[in-house]
Amino acid sequence: MQNAIRQVEESILRMTAVVRARQAAVTAKSFGEEPNPKLRPRGWWVLACGDPLDEASFDNREQARERLLATTRKAGLVLPENIWVWDDNGTAQLVISTVPSIQRANILAQKLREKGLIIRIKREDF
Repeated sequence: MQNAIRQVEESILRMTAVVRARQAAVTAKSFGEEPNPKLRPRGWWVLACGDPLDEASFDNREQARERLLATTRKAGLVLPENIWVWDDNGTAQLVISTVPSIQRANILAQKLREKGLIIRIKREDF
């Protein structure tokens, strides 16, 4: 029974993420943003930061990711895709959004900090 409930919860989270992603794309177009990554210039990543970790330990990395995902979900965020970024200090970082300007990144970062998340802003990099 617990497994069935967990599957239903995960399905709801996935469906919510898909709907939000579609709404975000429509909103972005209304602001004049180019959704095609091959055509648009680099933007700014708004990153949720987690715990420091031992990069040599797969289990440690997975635990850090799971803790950060739990924290972001408690803050009310459900992402359509989990894009992980690792910094030089071995901290788990999850891309919350990519925005076209530093001003919009700062506005979003402040809203997310108010939800209790640790947030960094970085230039989009591939």
